[in-house]
Amino acid sequence: MSLKSLTYTSLARLDLTAEDLEAIHRTARELNALDGISGMLLFNGTHFLQIIEGAPHAIDELVERLRRDPRHSGLEIRDEREVERRSFPEWSMELVHVSASYFEAKDTVADKLPPDLLQPVHERVLRMTETISGTVSF
Repeated sequence: MSLKSLTYTSLARLDLTAEDLEAIHRTARELNALDGISGMLLFNGTHFLQIIEGAPHAIDELVERLRRDPRHSGLEIRDEREVERRSFPEWSMELVHVSASYFEAKDTVADKLPPDLLQPVHERVLRMTETISGTVSF
């Protein structure tokens, strides 16, 4: 079965509450499990970084729903590729809440990532964490 992995970043709505974030996480876990999508959602207080993986049509449909979601804006696809295996097989959607500071965020992210995560995916997550932390330009 062909799998698609997609990484995107977006800007959270300024008035996003903790309850909104919990609702996003809960809905993502439930719907992604039904659609056979796994992945990770990282939030640093202002930006989202998400890696999603699953059947190509399921990923494309999810991206279209995400583009219409008013809780964030400026969705930019940062990486899209076909993969042979899932990087996050146990996570229908894991939420990783990190500091806006890259140096603090990278330690939190590194501790949360699955131990058997492929090195290129690990590096992509850290690179995108750096991007949303504002230490490198978009």
